[in-house]
Amino acid sequence: MWLAAEMPDKAATALDRADQAVKAHGQRYAEGLLLLLRARLLHARGEPVDVVRAAADEARARSGERGAHLFARRAERFLADLDQNPAGC
Repeated sequence: MWLAAEMPDKAATALDRADQAVKAHGQRYAEGLLLLLRARLLHARGEPVDVVRAAADEARARSGERGAHLFARRAERFLADLDQNPAGC
């Protein structure tokens, strides 16, 4: 929601808290989603497309490893959007 509201600093803070919760409670299923959101955050902050793509690829791979196919598909869609429109997903 913070990314949609164009508030990347608040989004980063929320993702940091989510990462802490995943680590504290061992709930690895959502790990790929958090990585995907980090990739989106990188994109929102104007990082190079190669950096964003690498982060999204990691999210897709991790989601697949965890059996989180919904999150893997979301990462694939994000990557496809990057290929079509690198400047403004």
